[in-house]
Amino acid sequence: MIDILGGIVGALTAGAIAKGNEVGGRMIADAYEGLRSLIIRKLGKAGAVQSVEDDPGSESAQAALAEAIAKAGLANDNELEQRANAVCAAVGADPSAGAEIDIGHVTAKATALIQNLVATGRIKIGNIQGENVTISGLTAGSGASPKN
Repeated sequence: MIDILGGIVGALTAGAIAKGNEVGGRMIADAYEGLRSLIIRKLGKAGAVQSVEDDPGSESAQAALAEAIAKAGLANDNELEQRANAVCAAVGADPSAGAEIDIGHVTAKATALIQNLVATGRIKIGNIQGENVTISGLTAGSGASPKN
């Protein structure tokens, strides 16, 4: 459930970033709009989607959307998953939409888990400190796409 849900939210976020940065072509715009419209139709409201569009980098907006999708029982929705995969494929096929993930500085005083990051550009990891830091499932490069 978490992988599909994360994929849906991640795809909507990637599409919103591409749209906001005015990168990518018609394929990205169409795939993004298809996912966006389907989420709104199935949720019956647009607030959580609009929050992600307004600030795609906001973890709280992404979490609110994920919670709304889960509460609506859509976390395992095959149609949403297919639309999310279409957005990821469109973003991954367009080099102008390449995204870089910069993890930066991580200091773990407790357990830190960084996993399943996908960037069509590159993933840059800064200084990692702590005893219980786990980093796994990183995929980068022009052909990167989420693994379900």
